[in-house]
Amino acid sequence: MVIAFVISETFSIYSFNGIRIQAETWAEALMKKGHKVIKVNPWDKHNWEEYDIIHIVGPCEFLLQFTSSLVSKNKNIVFSPIIDTIQPKWKYKLVSYWGCSKLRLSCYNHDVRLAMKNIKQIYVRSQYEADYVHICYSVPLSKIEIVPLSYRISPCLHYPQKENFCLHVSILTSERKNVLRLIKAAIKYKFKLILAGSIDSEEKFRPIDQLIKKHNNISYLGKVSEEQLIELYSRAKVFALPSINEGVGMVALEAAVYGCNIVITEIGGPKEYYNNKAYIVNPFDIDDIGKKIELALADDNQQPSLMEYIQNEYSLDTCTKKLITSYNKIVSC
Repeated sequence: MVIAFVISETFSIYSFNGIRIQAETWAEALMKKGHKVIKVNPWDKHNWEEYDIIHIVGPCEFLLQFTSSLVSKNKNIVFSPIIDTIQPKWKYKLVSYWGCSKLRLSCYNHDVRLAMKNIKQIYVRSQYEADYVHICYSVPLSKIEIVPLSYRISPCLHYPQKENFCLHVSILTSERKNVLRLIKAAIKYKFKLILAGSIDSEEKFRPIDQLIKKHNNISYLGKVSEEQLIELYSRAKVFALPSINEGVGMVALEAAVYGCNIVITEIGGPKEYYNNKAYIVNPFDIDDIGKKIELALADDNQQPSLMEYIQNEYSLDTCTKKLITSYNKIVSC
């Protein structure tokens, strides 16, 4: 097959962007399986009729206009919307009706609703995301398919020797990562917490840094390399991701592949990936976070069965095969 991947130019602003990485991971995996992949550049001319599949990944401000023009040339348009909202579905649905095409008044959600008639298949990463597409955009279930994300690192072949600490990796100053509550849980319940990752503002990091400096059981390593990250995954008994808002939580998935017990937010789709083998927490409750991490640190039964489950269900090969199977169905219709 010849597959075109389309993303918004917005995703080129930062070197690390989850949506672009998702599209690139799929593209590379498809090419390894013998398919031709075109990463669409708007400056190039394209023979749209020649593509077997045109896959739009992530929010695109031009979605409605693009698909409306494209559908007359090629009807095999698929879309991965990437919905990470925590807004109630009724609000999300209401906003999708805010617009008037005749007056050229619109918003992104309204454009998505109108564009759905031009799209053959919607790919989501979880049932949580599928419910938003189905309920908020009135998309039939037959047009929605769950294609989970894969972990992106080489899997651990043997269950590693673990140390009794909790690991967290993220952009630590991002409010949605909920790092302050995680730190407060470590202070109250006195477990060892190691933090790694980047910060986007010294001012935002200051209250985090002040707490770290006052408590010997909490340490911050800064931004780490891929090799250092894998070494941390291998050593940590627990990985905690008590986010307020999270799409999949790839770092937790990777940590599980390296034998970490997982403590994950109850909000959104991430908990679906663990087959009831993770500790689920209310991210707004410091006591729930602390108690669940304590339980996970004492738990010798969650692993290595979780590690084996994640490696089998969410390898790049497994997830790419699901995508290819769906593509083939569309092309054969």
